[in-house]
Amino acid sequence: MGRALGAGAFATPVLADGLTNSKALLALKALRRDIVAGVLKPGRKLAFGFLTATYGVGVSPLREALCLLSAERLVVLESQRGFHVARVSLADLQDVIDVRRHVEIHAFGLSVERGDSAWRRSVVEASAEFTRVAGRAGDPRPIDEEWQVMHRRYHFALLGACASPTLLNFCSQIYDRFDRYRRLTIPAQSFMAGPARDHHAITDEAVAGRREDAQALLTRHIDDIAEVVLANFRTTA
Repeated sequence: MGRALGAGAFATPVLADGLTNSKALLALKALRRDIVAGVLKPGRKLAFGFLTATYGVGVSPLREALCLLSAERLVVLESQRGFHVARVSLADLQDVIDVRRHVEIHAFGLSVERGDSAWRRSVVEASAEFTRVAGRAGDPRPIDEEWQVMHRRYHFALLGACASPTLLNFCSQIYDRFDRYRRLTIPAQSFMAGPARDHHAITDEAVAGRREDAQALLTRHIDDIAEVVLANFRTTA
């Protein structure tokens, strides 16, 4: 059994390495949120005049934030054309799915091995919080911000005891890129009702320390969601 972690290790990672001021951090969070949510559409030019008016910060912090988002591949910088939101494609989506399956399952396995009672408690609590907002079959409501926050919190609670900040940050980047495709293609909570039910079984296996069974369930969960996103992306692209 590896090193157990305290409850403070389970916060969702924030990718802010290299930022020099709080305004840049605020810009980073706001831009990432709006790109992942689809508010800023794929391919949209990110002109500084528009960004300063929309986000209320200056060019310097915006440039810092955009450079970091470029490293995360949510933003692209082209010579002579400036920044724009990364475009989407079937090939990119499939690549993101494949990478997410590998890195998240690996991090989850480490977390199951290394997690202590505080980690197990955090997973159970995150599962209960998500159950409160999870949609059911036939639910026509759109997937709102509360759903997004609770869903992400649950998944990173599962990974929170892996004891690798580098791995967590990479998982966070891949999760955001996949989440953007999901939010661009899935209009209602009913599409997510089936995969959402998996969380109870994943939680049970994780807190019981059954690494292989827990990993198998999470793999199936990721694959089921990916199948829905792929089908809807092909329809809407």
